Amino acid sequence: MEKMLRQQIIGFEGELGSFTGWLEDPQARTSIFSISGIGGIGKTTLLLQMAHTAKQSSVRTLWLDGQGCLATSSAFLASLEMGLATEHGCIRSKDTALLPYIVSELSRERTVLLMDNCEQLDRLGGWLLSSFLSELMSASVLIVCASRNGLPLQWQRNPEWKSRLHSYPLRPFTRAEVYEYLGGSGLDTELQRDIAQKTDGHPLSLALIVDMLSSGQAEERNVWREVPAVLSAEFLREATSSAVYRALTILSLLPVADERLLNRLLDSPLDEADYYQLAGLSFVRTTLQGISLHQIVARILRDDFARRNPEQYEWTRHQVFAQLAERFHGVDPAIQMTLSAHILELYREFLPSAHAYANFASTLKSGEQKPFQSEDLPHLQEFMAASIRNSDWQSELVERDDYPAVLGEIAVRFPEGIFVVRDEQGTPLAFCAGVWLHALSLPLLERYAPGCAELLGEEGFLLHHIPIEEADTIFVLLSAVNTGQSLYRPEELGALLMQQWLIYMTRGLRGILAAEDPQLNALLSILGFRERGKAAGIAGIELTTWELDFRQTTFDQWIHRILRQTEVAAGASMLSLAHGYGAGMERGEMKQLLERMFEPEQLARLPVLRRLDWSGQQAREVIQAILTDEGPTEPLTAFEKEILIASYIRKDRNKNQLADSFHMSRATFYRHLRSAEKHAAFVLSERLRAGR
Repeated sequence: MEKMLRQQIIGFEGELGSFTGWLEDPQARTSIFSISGIGGIGKTTLLLQMAHTAKQSSVRTLWLDGQGCLATSSAFLASLEMGLATEHGCIRSKDTALLPYIVSELSRERTVLLMDNCEQLDRLGGWLLSSFLSELMSASVLIVCASRNGLPLQWQRNPEWKSRLHSYPLRPFTRAEVYEYLGGSGLDTELQRDIAQKTDGHPLSLALIVDMLSSGQAEERNVWREVPAVLSAEFLREATSSAVYRALTILSLLPVADERLLNRLLDSPLDEADYYQLAGLSFVRTTLQGISLHQIVARILRDDFARRNPEQYEWTRHQVFAQLAERFHGVDPAIQMTLSAHILELYREFLPSAHAYANFASTLKSGEQKPFQSEDLPHLQEFMAASIRNSDWQSELVERDDYPAVLGEIAVRFPEGIFVVRDEQGTPLAFCAGVWLHALSLPLLERYAPGCAELLGEEGFLLHHIPIEEADTIFVLLSAVNTGQSLYRPEELGALLMQQWLIYMTRGLRGILAAEDPQLNALLSILGFRERGKAAGIAGIELTTWELDFRQTTFDQWIHRILRQTEVAAGASMLSLAHGYGAGMERGEMKQLLERMFEPEQLARLPVLRRLDWSGQQAREVIQAILTDEGPTEPLTAFEKEILIASYIRKDRNKNQLADSFHMSRATFYRHLRSAEKHAAFVLSERLRAGR
C-alpha cells in the first residue's frame, strides 16, 4: 500500500476534503473521524495521506497503532507520551501526572491524532469518552480512528459526541479509479483491462497483482491463483476455529444465511458460540434475513475454495442452488430479485468468458436501476448509431434504416419497453428496447417488423385484444452498448445488460426475441431460453425465435434448466466424493481420443479403449454423434461443441487463429477447450454406461 501512496492517491477525495476542511477551519473544535472498511480497502493508506497533509499544513501529528495501545488506559497514555517526546520533543516533568500532562499538551496546540487498527477500541470506550475526550471538548484535536467495523455503537449514540463524530465507510475503486491506478503501472493495455475486469476495485488486490506482474517474478496465469490465496488467508485469519472457517467457505456461496440454513449445508453444525463469532467478523454483516459476507470477500473466498478443492466446491454450489430455489417462492419480490442476481453470479463461470456479445467473466456491477427517462434517448440513439456503423447485431426483423425511428417511437409511446443499464452516476451504459405486447402496441410492431405475424402465429390475434394493463410479454427488437467509452469492454456491458434483464424478467414476465446469428443463438440457449421455431426476417433471412417465460415456469424450474450442466457435474463430484467412483473418463483420455479420431491404428492402441472394451471405430462413431447431436448433451454446450469441432475435426487453423476466430485470447481459448474436453468426457462416459 506504500507504493500506492507514492503514486497519486486515488478514490479518497471526499474523506480528504473533509480532513482538509477541518485543518483550514480556524474555529474547528475537537472532532472524531471514523474510517471503516474491510481489510485491504485502503484505511492505512488514507491515514498515511492524512498524516502527510497535516504535516504540510504545519499541524502537529501523532500516530498510534491500536493493536498495541488500546489494551489499557495506561498503555494508551504511554503511547501518546512517547509520540509527543520522539516526534515533537515534548518532555513531561516528573511531578506531573500522565493524564493531565497529555490533556494539557493536546489542548495547547492544534493536533491530529491518527489511530490505525482500532478494532479493540471498545475495550477503552467508557474511559475514553468519560475521562479522556471529555477533557478535550474545547480543544482543537482531530482524532481519526481506522477500523474494519467502525466505532462502537456507544460512541455513535453519545449525546456529547455524536454531533462531532463523522463516519467514512470506504468503498472499492470505481472502474475509472482502477484505470487511474493502473495508468502508472507500465503494464500493457490488454493486461490492464483484464486486471480491471477481475479485481472488483479492491485496492489491495490491485496492489498485489500489479506488484507481482511488474516484478517479473510471476506469470500472469499464476497471479490469478496466488492473489485470491493470499487475500483469503488474510480474511480467514480472523476465524479462530475450524468450524468458523468451514462456515465462511459456505457463506461465501450464499447471498445471506441464518444459522439454520448454514447448518443444513455444513457437515458438522455450528454451535451458538461459533455462530456468534462468525456474525462478529469484520467482513460479515448482520441483516434481518441472517448474515452475509462483504461482496468482495465472498468472491475472493469462493475463488480460493474453487481452486483448493474443485470437486467439493462444485458439489457445495449445487446444494446452494437447490436451497435458493426452494427458498425463492417464500420471500417478497425484492428478495427474489436478489436471489436471482446471486444465482447468476454463481453461474457466471459456466457462461462464456469471451463471446462476441457478452463476457460473463466480469464482476462489473451496474448503478441503480431506474426506468427510462426522456433525457436518456440521445445517449441510446448514439449507441445505436455506433452499432449500425459497426454492423453489430440489432434486429433482422426491422430494416436498419428504421432503427432510429423505431427507438424514438418506442421512447415516446411505450417507454416502459426500454430497459437501461447505468453507471454509478446514472449515465446509460447499455440498453435493450422492445414493446410490451398488447392491443395498442401491436400496430407499431407489425408496421416496423412485419415478420412478427408469422413469429407470433395464432397468439398474435389474441394479443390484439389484450389491454395495456394486462400485458406480460415484451418483444425485444433492439439493443446496444456504449462502445465510445474506454472503461468497459463492449462484451462486459453486453453481459451486464443480459444479466440485469434476466433478473428483471424473473418477476413473472415473458420475453421473446428472434436472431439469425449462430453465436447469439448458442448464448440464448445457455441462458435458459427455449426455441419457439423459425421465422422469416428482412430479405428472407431465416430467424430462430427464442422465448423466456416466467409467467408459468417457476424459478426453480428455470434454475434447473440453465444449471443442468452444473447438476450433472455436481452429481458426478458427489458420487466421486461419497463412493470413490472412478469408472468415468478423464479429460486427458478424452483429449487423446479426439486427437486420434482419424488415425484408427493409434486410436485402437489407447489404454482407455482397452479398459472400456471398445473398438476405435465404435469410439469414433459415438464421439461424432455427440459433437453433431442436436439434442441435449449436458454439460457439453453448443459453444463447446463448436470449439471441439474446430480444434479436432476441421483442424484447419492453429491455436492462435482459433482463439482469434472465437474472439478470445489464447489463454482464454485453452481454458474453454479444457472445459469442453472435460464435459465431452462426461457425456461419453454416460453414453457408455447407457450402452449407447
